[in-house]
Amino acid sequence: MSAVIQTITPFIDQEILCEALNAVGCGFKIQNNKIITDRMDLRIGYQTFEKDSLGRYILLAYSHTDKPQTEFIQQVEKEYKTIYQKKLEELELKRLEEERLRLEKERQEFVEKQKQAVMERAKEQGYSVREEKVKGKIKLVLIKNTY
Repeated sequence: MSAVIQTITPFIDQEILCEALNAVGCGFKIQNNKIITDRMDLRIGYQTFEKDSLGRYILLAYSHTDKPQTEFIQQVEKEYKTIYQKKLEELELKRLEEERLRLEKERQEFVEKQKQAVMERAKEQGYSVREEKVKGKIKLVLIKNTY
């Protein structure tokens, strides 16, 4: 009897599924939308993960009892969830870092515009401007020569 074994977690990402298979010690090769494992069945040959019409990978296997496949798929599912969660965390950290850099760039642009506005206004009023850095901050010193 052959079986299509479905999981609660849909295996939609091929890269993560392959990492999960490696993590459980299952060898495989990829052909088109099919991942052929090194797990052998008596009747259908190698067990495969194939993409279904919904775009998820499902395990196609044959066995007299479903226990070995169930244990195998539970291990793969556990690893898949773990790897998927790590990737989500990495993406979130990357997104947060990009946001932090964007905000810092906007802040620096604002400071530069503000500095230019102060310098222009000072020059209009006859001052010369000297820029100093004090404890990481910009200090503009207005100088007016009177004779």
